[in-house]
Amino acid sequence: MDKEELVRQYNSGNRDFRGVNLAGFVLYGVDLSQSNFYRADFSKARLFDANLVSCNFSEVRFDKADLTSANLSHSNFTWARLMGTILNRANLQQANLAEAKMSRSSLFQANLSEAILSWADLSWARLYEVDLSWANLKGANLSRARLIGANLNEANLTESDLESTDFTGADLREADLHFANLEKAILRRANLKGADLRDVNLLEADLTEAQLSWANLSGAKVSTSQLEQVADLEGVVLPDGTTAEG
Repeated sequence: MDKEELVRQYNSGNRDFRGVNLAGFVLYGVDLSQSNFYRADFSKARLFDANLVSCNFSEVRFDKADLTSANLSHSNFTWARLMGTILNRANLQQANLAEAKMSRSSLFQANLSEAILSWADLSWARLYEVDLSWANLKGANLSRARLIGANLNEANLTESDLESTDFTGADLREADLHFANLEKAILRRANLKGADLRDVNLLEADLTEAQLSWANLSGAKVSTSQLEQVADLEGVVLPDGTTAEG
């Protein structure tokens, strides 16, 4: 199937494109919304500004594809491969990316609010200024990812791997990080007000000027010297269960 045939079939009403090979296709601004691409191959395809709302991309390959500014909201990416994929400024609001492989992908200023990313692999990904508010990242691998200036307000990060992850200036207010691994993470100037940090591993994490007021650190692995770097400890539940005065 070539590009013209794909568009012709879509315009004639076909929405079932399971298993099609679209590797390397150039589909700028194309409308393929509400289509079924189960197990299709989009490797190295270029889909700038494409309308791909509410599509089924389960088990699809998007390795090294370019989806800059594409609208992928409400789409299903379970078990999909997006290794090294460019998703800068893409709309992935309420998309399902559970267990997707997204290592080394680029999501600069992408919208992933309310998205499902449970157990997804985002290691080494670049997520500068990404919107992950209210997203479900339970068990996700974000080790060594860069979330500088990211919005993770009220995100679920329970049991996630955040080792050496860079959260400089990130918004983690009211985020749930229960049992997360934040060893060697960079949390400089991060806002963690009201965050659930129970039983987290913060050993060797950089907490310089972080905001921690009203956060819960009960059972957390963190040193006194690290807490001395914090900008605000008002109302914090400390690892021993006592409450800091500020």
